[in-house]
Amino acid sequence: MKKTVLAAVLCAALWSCSNENGSSSESTETAVVTEFLQDVSSLEGQTKPIQTFVTEAEEAADKTMFVNKANIKEVLDAAKEYAHLVIVTGNHTIVSIDQEGLENCRQSGSWGACMPYAEGYIKKGDLVFQADYINNIIGIPDGQERTAYFFN
Repeated sequence: MKKTVLAAVLCAALWSCSNENGSSSESTETAVVTEFLQDVSSLEGQTKPIQTFVTEAEEAADKTMFVNKANIKEVLDAAKEYAHLVIVTGNHTIVSIDQEGLENCRQSGSWGACMPYAEGYIKKGDLVFQADYINNIIGIPDGQERTAYFFN
């Protein structure tokens, strides 16, 4: 009887420790994403901030889509269903668009869509802060890889 109770207590203690470690690990794995969605300036001073964001976003995003001229309207329409949209261009540009930014847009001839207002960074050695319509941040449609990450 004592061995059964001891085994049950030991199992409960081990489960509790592993559960706490799992939660801690999970929150650490998405810390850059969470902080960026709350405050874009959180990327400043980090080593490889855009690459780290992308690595975490691959796991944390509710939805991802590649972005190009042919589907930009679809991407922006889909963003209306989410709290946050982040678009990353290559490993050098990142922008965050919230619902307010989606409503504040300006027509872009090169993209053929009404491009929303956003905040983000272009990496030119250091991160350079940008607050503008996304076509002026992510550049003109070309062969660069652009990925949209959607978050609730």
